[in-house]
Amino acid sequence: MNDVGRRLPRVVMTIAVALTTVVYVFPLYWMAVLATQSNSEVFKFPPPLVPGAFVADNFDRLQQALDIFRVVGNSVYVAVFNTVVVLLVSSLAGYGFSRFRNAPGHRFLYGSVLLTIFIPPAAGLIPWFVEMRWLGWIDTYWPLILTSAASGFAVFWMRQVIDATIPVDLYDAGRIDGAGDLWIYWRIVLPLIRPGLAALAVWTFMMNWSSFLMPLIILNDSDKFTLPLALNHLNSSVGGGSDVSAVMLGTTIGVLPVFIAFALATKHFVSGLTAGTVK
Repeated sequence: MNDVGRRLPRVVMTIAVALTTVVYVFPLYWMAVLATQSNSEVFKFPPPLVPGAFVADNFDRLQQALDIFRVVGNSVYVAVFNTVVVLLVSSLAGYGFSRFRNAPGHRFLYGSVLLTIFIPPAAGLIPWFVEMRWLGWIDTYWPLILTSAASGFAVFWMRQVIDATIPVDLYDAGRIDGAGDLWIYWRIVLPLIRPGLAALAVWTFMMNWSSFLMPLIILNDSDKFTLPLALNHLNSSVGGGSDVSAVMLGTTIGVLPVFIAFALATKHFVSGLTAGTVK
């Protein structure tokens, strides 16, 4: 096979990847461009493809209808605290399921955890709401932070990461040195599974950041709205739904924290996704 024949698949693959990237990235870029344009420019044809100079004007109108910094702060508060709780609970449960395989009831408990992954969240929505009302947690952040802490997927993920990362001999060495199970978890297991924790943290943060249904059901006070809930009301409250520039600016500000979180944890996220693939 000549050089052209060997290079052709790579060229085709490169072009396919480039086109796929453009398809996924262009809507985000265009959203950011529209956030900098005036409303008259937004509806022009051909549409604008370069940033404009109306960011300050759009932000003033946005801030009049929605305290964007308060809303972003609410989402950061909920997402960060829920992520921390999920990491703690899932890593502890994953460590227990990985470490004590011969414990009584292990198979039943782990099977029950896996079963929850296949149950649609909407199936338990009504009893969940009744329980939250009985606890007095309506219009509070507790349901958004605590009730999703026991995630079946997160427990499964951490068990797989620990199985692939921690050799059994390491547990035995810790026991010989007189270390207890919690000491082994805190001083040995957690430092070694940081990539897996980082991958789970990014996934959990993004799921919390984009969550709409649970805040819609729980939160009544507009001052407590998270970002997706606030943006849902934004389109009808800014300019009667016609102020596209302000809406696009609010949406752009809303997605920035996700990009920042992913950029800060990219290295650990990728290594966490590939943990255990190579022995």
